[in-house]
Amino acid sequence: MKNRITVLLLGACLSAGAAFAQPISPEAKERVLEAIGKQIKSHAYVKGVDFSRWDSLVEKHKEAFEGASTQDQFAAAVNGAFAEFGFSHLNLQTPRAAEIRTTGRTVGIGVTIEVRPDGLLVTRVIEGGPAQKAGIKVGDLLFEADGKPIRGVEDVRGEEGTKVKIRVRRGEEALDFEVVRAQFSVVQKDELKWIDDKTALIRVNSFATGYDPKAIDELFDEARKAERLIVDLRFNGGGAVPNLSHLAGKVLPPYTPLGKFITRADANKFKEANPDKPDDPALVAKEYGWTIGARAQRDGKRFDGDVVVLVSPSSASASEIFAAAVKEHKRGKVVGTKTAGAVLASTFVRLPEGFSLQLPLMEFVTFGGLRLEGAGVQPDEPLKPAEVGDDDLAVRAAMKAFGVALPSAA
Repeated sequence: MKNRITVLLLGACLSAGAAFAQPISPEAKERVLEAIGKQIKSHAYVKGVDFSRWDSLVEKHKEAFEGASTQDQFAAAVNGAFAEFGFSHLNLQTPRAAEIRTTGRTVGIGVTIEVRPDGLLVTRVIEGGPAQKAGIKVGDLLFEADGKPIRGVEDVRGEEGTKVKIRVRRGEEALDFEVVRAQFSVVQKDELKWIDDKTALIRVNSFATGYDPKAIDELFDEARKAERLIVDLRFNGGGAVPNLSHLAGKVLPPYTPLGKFITRADANKFKEANPDKPDDPALVAKEYGWTIGARAQRDGKRFDGDVVVLVSPSSASASEIFAAAVKEHKRGKVVGTKTAGAVLASTFVRLPEGFSLQLPLMEFVTFGGLRLEGAGVQPDEPLKPAEVGDDDLAVRAAMKAFGVALPSAA
C-alpha cells in the first residue's frame, strides 16, 4: 500500500480536451454514485468522520445530481456534496481531469483558477500557454466569455484552435482579450534564480507529475554555492511522499522525521488499548503510525546554509509537511501566509465510466505533534495575501527574514 500513497491537493486547472462538455446518462451517474459509496464506507479514514452519512448526502443532493447533464456538472455536484464532510482529499475527477493528472497535458486557455461567485480568479498563468500570450495575468478575474457571464470553467472551455473573447477585471479596470485555445503542458519546470551573489531561490511547483529528482539534484548542486536558499512552494499543491522525502533530504539530515501517517487500523488499536482516551491523531501518533523522513542523498551532500520557505494559501499537503518540518526542526523560517490546511494521505481509485475518486486513507501528524488538516502552517514572518502573490514582495520578505535588505527598485 505504501508505494501507492500520495499526499495530494489538486488545484483546479482551467482547460478542456477536444471532447468537452461530455454528456452523462442517469444510468452512468447511478453506477458512479454506487461505487463511491462502497469505496468511502469501506476504505476512507478521517478522524471523527462518519462516512455512512454519504447515503443521506446523496438524498440531500439528489436534485443537483439529477440536474447534471454533463460529466463536469456531475463531478461538480458530487464534490459539492463531498464538501459537507468538511475536509480535503475527497474529490471526484472526470475522465478528462484524470487524464490531465496522469499525462500532464491538455487543451484550454492555460490558467489555473479559483471559482468565485462573480467569475474565475486566475491563480497561475501557464508559461507559454494561450492566456500568457494573450496578456492575461495572475490576479485577473475572468467574468465574461464571448459576451456571456462566466459561472464555471465550462464557460471558457472549447476545442483546440477555437477562439474565445474573455473580459477580465484587473483592479478597477475591465480589459478584453482574445485567446486561442491550444494544447499545453500543465507541468511547470522547476527553476533556480540568483537573488544576489549569496542567495539562490529554487521554485518547486509540484511534488506530483513533473517532479524530477534528477533535475532537483542539479538545481541543488548549483544552490550549494550560495549561503542562503529560498525554497518557493507558494504554488505547490502537493504530490507524492517519495518526492517530499527527496526534497526534505536536500536541507535536513538523513532520516530526519517529518511526521507520521495514521491509519484507521492505528486509531482502532489505540482505542482498544486506551478506551478512555479520544482517538485524536496526535495522541495515536505517540504509539502507532507510519513515520516518514528525509531521504539520505546518494552523494551525501545537502544544502547547509540558511533556509527560508515561501508559502501561500495555495501551498498544500506535501508542501505544508515540508514547511512544518523546516520550522519544527529549526532549520529555517517560513514566510508568507497560512497554508491550505489540506494534509491527508490519499490514493486514486478508478470508478465506472472513466471517473476517478481521490480517497483519503490516512491522517498526518507532524514531528512536533501537530495535525495540519484544517489548521495549516503558520508562517514565522506573515505576509498579506496580496503581497505573497507578488514575486518581488515575497522575495523581499524572504531576504528580510535572512536579515538582508534588497535595494529599492528603480
